Amino acid sequence: MKLFEMKNHDLQTNEALWGLLPFKALLKRDKSRNKEIVFKEILFIYFYCDIRSDYVYITNDELRAKEIQKDVGLPTEWKIDKAILDAIEMYESKTITPVGKLYKSSLKAADDISNYLESTNVLLNERTDKGSVVTPLTTITSALKSVPGIMRDLKAAYKEVVAEQKEMEGRTKGSRTLGMFEEGFDLN
Repeated sequence: MKLFEMKNHDLQTNEALWGLLPFKALLKRDKSRNKEIVFKEILFIYFYCDIRSDYVYITNDELRAKEIQKDVGLPTEWKIDKAILDAIEMYESKTITPVGKLYKSSLKAADDISNYLESTNVLLNERTDKGSVVTPLTTITSALKSVPGIMRDLKAAYKEVVAEQKEMEGRTKGSRTLGMFEEGFDLN
């Protein structure tokens, strides 16, 4: 389900979005004159959850949330509350695929590898009770040799995720999206 998307640096929402209970609750609670807060919250949800977000590389949820909150202009006292969590849960349940979930897990693993490589000074200085190195230099250099392949694989995985999303979004009939039962069934 395509709830909202970024087009030409502008977040566009599907009108049906406001009929879904979590998003309707966000709209209803926003008492600002031009509904600026709910727009920023929807922008926050997009950047926080969407696989194509420029913030997806920040795998720590708390850090990602703080960065996005600041960048979209939400007030400093704004917090992720139950209403936002409900909207995030719905957005992710309607947009994440097994391929997308696997990609996000791959990003987390790559981040863990990066953290490991950033701690090489500590690893090289760590010694056993007998004074020998705990992590040999060959282990670290072997990890370094894997980095270009990991980067290539992550780029290829990203392209697959984006292609899958375009394929799913491209299932239209004329200018409207096909409903759940309009594509037909293949019973063979």
